[in-house]
Amino acid sequence: MSQQRSIDFNKVFNEKTVRKGIFYFVLLSALAIAGVYFYTNSGQTLTVISELKWPYIIVGLFFTFTDLWLGGWRNHIFIRELKPGISQWACFRANIANIFMGAVTPSQSGGGLAQLYVLHREGVKMVDAVTVGFLNWISTIIFFPLSCIAAYFIIRNQMDSALIMYLVKGGFAAFTTFFIIVMIALFRPVFVGKIIHQLALIIGRLRKKWLEQLDRFGQKTIKTMQDYQDNCRILLLDKPWLMPYSLFMTIVLYFNKYILAYLLILGLGLEADFWVVIAIQAVVYFVLYFAPSPGGSGIAEISIATLMAGIIADEYLTLFTLLFRSFLVFIPAFLGGLLVLKMLKKV
Repeated sequence: MSQQRSIDFNKVFNEKTVRKGIFYFVLLSALAIAGVYFYTNSGQTLTVISELKWPYIIVGLFFTFTDLWLGGWRNHIFIRELKPGISQWACFRANIANIFMGAVTPSQSGGGLAQLYVLHREGVKMVDAVTVGFLNWISTIIFFPLSCIAAYFIIRNQMDSALIMYLVKGGFAAFTTFFIIVMIALFRPVFVGKIIHQLALIIGRLRKKWLEQLDRFGQKTIKTMQDYQDNCRILLLDKPWLMPYSLFMTIVLYFNKYILAYLLILGLGLEADFWVVIAIQAVVYFVLYFAPSPGGSGIAEISIATLMAGIIADEYLTLFTLLFRSFLVFIPAFLGGLLVLKMLKKV
């Protein structure tokens, strides 16, 4: 446990960096929503707000908190096997920290690290937390391309935006690359560790004073990858039902998000084809997964409005975009931000 506590979270996250990320996240999101508003000439927004069907909005909030619970549970099914007795609450907190840091860092790069740190504080070993995140990531990179392909055949006649098609193609290239990397790391982790060790030694020979430190780093990497392989053996071979369970929970997790979009359409007093709405959300999430801006801000709002413009009138686009992002990003990120900023005060 002392080794776990020796990790200095402040070297990875600090209050200044977090606040800067919040600023850019809010700024880009606000500019994008304002852009949608002015582009659609939504002078009827106040009228649209007055006509909201509040029962659907309230049910939507239930879906928001279900989303947070499912995200935590997807981690819990693995972590409890490596650390029996860990609570679902710990995984819930790790999930909202992930969402917040993902929202305020480019390409959601800080989300996974925030999740690792929260799990650390609950006594989970670093290699165990990394293994769990990695295995759930496998489920995600399997689910997203398949769901996007299915979605494309449902809404292919509505995807006339060159920007969206460009982002989708980029997404497939990124997912293919990461899938290859994931498969190598899954089946040959020690081999990957040895490559990292050799690269460290090469760099060390260029700078002699770094050689000893990099050599230790390389040896530690090999040991970590060996531990990772042992964990994968426990979770995938000894308990073969866990990976299909993770994939199933991934489907449930994202389908919950997609259904929320349909509920919001009903909350606006509109009607739309259920499967078309679901398909559009699948494309949006696929596009956003590797979006370079903090939490996909800017790109998310424009993508949602662009695709949803095919099924709802212009005067509803701004409010729909704002509600959807609020329920699935802004509210969860706010809750995660309270947790992360509280933790930073204690570091």
